[in-house]
Amino acid sequence: MSVTSESAATAAPYVVLKEPDGSQRKHVLSGATAWTLGRDEDNAIVLSDPSVSRQHALLQYLDNNSIYLIDLGSRNGSFVNNRRVSIPTLLQDGDHLTLGQSQLEFHSGSLASSEPSPAAKPSDTLVLQTRWLISVAVVDVRGYGQLTQQLDERLLSQVMGDWFRRGGDIIQQYGGTVDKYIGDAIMAVWFHVPQANTASLGTEAPGIHLDVKSVLQAIAKLFQMTEQLNGEFPLPSPIRLGAGVNTGSAIVRQVGNNTRQEYTALGDTVNLAFRIESATRTLNADLAISQDTYTCLAKQLGQAAACFSHQAVELKGYAHRHQVYYCDVWSLQAVLSP
Repeated sequence: MSVTSESAATAAPYVVLKEPDGSQRKHVLSGATAWTLGRDEDNAIVLSDPSVSRQHALLQYLDNNSIYLIDLGSRNGSFVNNRRVSIPTLLQDGDHLTLGQSQLEFHSGSLASSEPSPAAKPSDTLVLQTRWLISVAVVDVRGYGQLTQQLDERLLSQVMGDWFRRGGDIIQQYGGTVDKYIGDAIMAVWFHVPQANTASLGTEAPGIHLDVKSVLQAIAKLFQMTEQLNGEFPLPSPIRLGAGVNTGSAIVRQVGNNTRQEYTALGDTVNLAFRIESATRTLNADLAISQDTYTCLAKQLGQAAACFSHQAVELKGYAHRHQVYYCDVWSLQAVLSP
């Protein structure tokens, strides 16, 4: 485990909210990896604006000075430089954000020349890095490019915002954490056990239980939610999903201060999950999982795990073929049903 301390006032991104009375309020984006904006008091950035939804949008931190704005299916939309946001949008220094009638300005540079008020200034951020055994799920909206051509901007923003918001709720319901929203996809992580507590996937230590069934239950629910969404909006064609899951060891970066902690996973276990999701297209499958994930799942489901077919496939960036297990979502739902 490695530990570092980062000063929140050094090169931290921030947004400036322009109040109706002409005053300005600064919010430093430090000590977490995501910040919600909306009317409700439990948002990280509260906007006292009746045209703003209760949970309107999300600012998502990916890397140093890399912040994305994500609309969460708000009624009146989120805009960057007067352009409506429909998928996670990378913010640049000086970008003008409009949420309802609220105006904000994003800054990615150092705060050294413009210190926030003492009330807004966070404490130093503690960064921990530990190795964990995790499961990574990547769920992608297929044919998003075609959707952008078929739907007007307002409807597209509502549909995708609803999908991201409901998807995040489902993942949390089944014990997962949304690591990040990327383009038209969600990456989620389930933290099983610290790596020091188990020797390998195949030989779990006494008392260690890897619950990958919950991961697949969340994915099945995401597909079900998407079907409901298809019925709620006037779409020219239904939204389709592809999902990939991998289980393995990864470095987990814990970022936070004394009021908030957030986690992000790094390494090949994450990369492989993305490649496995990409393989669903060539396999003509809704869901694909790695050999390690299947091994854990078979211990939970027994013979029911036989609903998965398997095939050795080539994955981009890997020299050798990987054994991938795959199925359609209806077979998965039948197996997971009580």
